[in-house]
Amino acid sequence: MRLKSTLTDETYKASYGVDAYGEDVIFESLFNKVIACRGDWAVLQLLLKSDEDFYLNVGKRPNFSPRGPLRNIRVECTVDDLPVKIFPVGFIEDDDRVYKADLLLYDEVVFVEREKIQPVWIEVTIPKDTQARNYTGRVKIYAQRMFEDEELIKELDFNIQVKDVELPEPRNFRFYLDLWQHPSNIARKHEVHLWSDEHFRVLEGYVKSLADLGQKAITVIASEIPWSGQRCYRVKNYPSDLFEYSMVRVERDGSGYHYDFSVAERYIDLCMKYGIDKEIEVFGLMNIWLDPEYGYTGIAEDYPDGIRIRYYDRNDGAFKYIRNGEEIKAYIKSLEKFFIEKDLIDRVRIVADEPGDIERYKRSLEIIREVAPGFKFKSAINHSEFIEEFKGVISDFVPVLPGVCEKWDILKELKSKVAGRILWYVCCWPPYPNTFISSPLVESRLIGILTAFMGLDGFLRWNYTVWPEDPRSRISYRFPHWKAGDTNFVYPGKDGRPILTLRYKNLKRGIEDYELLMMFKEEYGEKRLESLWDKILKTKDIRAFHISSGKSPNELYSLDGRDYYEFRTALLEALEKK
Repeated sequence: MRLKSTLTDETYKASYGVDAYGEDVIFESLFNKVIACRGDWAVLQLLLKSDEDFYLNVGKRPNFSPRGPLRNIRVECTVDDLPVKIFPVGFIEDDDRVYKADLLLYDEVVFVEREKIQPVWIEVTIPKDTQARNYTGRVKIYAQRMFEDEELIKELDFNIQVKDVELPEPRNFRFYLDLWQHPSNIARKHEVHLWSDEHFRVLEGYVKSLADLGQKAITVIASEIPWSGQRCYRVKNYPSDLFEYSMVRVERDGSGYHYDFSVAERYIDLCMKYGIDKEIEVFGLMNIWLDPEYGYTGIAEDYPDGIRIRYYDRNDGAFKYIRNGEEIKAYIKSLEKFFIEKDLIDRVRIVADEPGDIERYKRSLEIIREVAPGFKFKSAINHSEFIEEFKGVISDFVPVLPGVCEKWDILKELKSKVAGRILWYVCCWPPYPNTFISSPLVESRLIGILTAFMGLDGFLRWNYTVWPEDPRSRISYRFPHWKAGDTNFVYPGKDGRPILTLRYKNLKRGIEDYELLMMFKEEYGEKRLESLWDKILKTKDIRAFHISSGKSPNELYSLDGRDYYEFRTALLEALEKK
């Protein structure tokens, strides 16, 4: 066996196709120095490639193979007294049929094909009480077949320099992260009943993973299928259920309607337990997605939006839908009352996802403001004219990146005047920067840095767990309108846990870069940031990020992971000297 090995950084994404495997040039260099701070985490990727099939073992269990007497390659890592976690990196097929590294697998042992670059994610936790100094790490690679004794065949040393700077806890991050949650899809993929105790047990792992990123907003679904399943019924070659269902139970008897908000309350309490407590986003009251051609219409003809409220009729035992505008208004009023009684009303935002009809949106807005004046409003905007039209009414604006470019002057003015926050988002558009499987990992990391550069509050994305039918086998869905990975940052694990990804980790790193930038700005002021931006950004004109500029990614920002390492190093060294 000829086994190649090297260490590289956290932004490297391995790939291989049907006939052509990963390139060997990566093995010609060794990245063996990491910089970190207290309350941080340090990462290296070990890359392995062999001329024979083998099994990678990152644990201590024995391994015999149904494929025959293949060699076992076992990896260990120690870093003085610091905790170390090791994950085999799993691959997923992209839209171009090339397999790309994405999943951080919980498996102890994985099969590796010959001539395939296999990454191993090595993550070192830096507790807050860690002494600021240099730490020495060592990766040991052992080989063994059948009943042979293991043989130590390679050692790779590396260094972690811990700076005397402390990162805040994620719940205290200033970066305002808003990843929308889709709990109904989590229930389906983990085969548990919707809103059952089993469902909430599974949800807890996903909520914790969001909290670890510094998530600020809680998703509450307050009517049936507000996105009409993302129109998943139009996709015939890969049927996938993407419908999201209400967290509010409604019943009716002779005395009228009865509203049960216990599921919504339980989910809110779960999120707040993990520090996700700045905002409660309510979906399903505004800008319901309609598709009359396929039967997805509004139900109440005398109400301007397509709200679908399902209720149980105690008189005949049948489920029905509210079909009267006044009864919809009463429901909205009851929802406001619930949030007022729970002393949560100031955190609630009624969200519209990409409204396209100004007049329709205006009518819905007027009704809700009249019926439930305690509510505030938030909108993810892909039609930039909405910014000017509603800048005096909407509390929180979230324009898509091209909209930020188009209305940059207005947004700069709004930043000091808007009652709430200004975030930005990407989705299926623009093609870059983005967080697709095909996107360079530095683009996930760039999100935090770019947010700080624009002076905005944070970032929103519609995806976290909007998986198609079998995401671990086929994540590509609805191409070319959606690119693979557009729907998720994590995958469903077989044991109920979310499987994190390289994109998730690089997003987290970028959010931490934002925190360090805010600390730097407080200490040294805005002017000293100019030289730092030059390490990452190729242009200081945010308008150039509009796709119409014709600029390629490497004309807008660095695609070299080493530049991001130097950027962070400069931040930490400056903060340590303060």
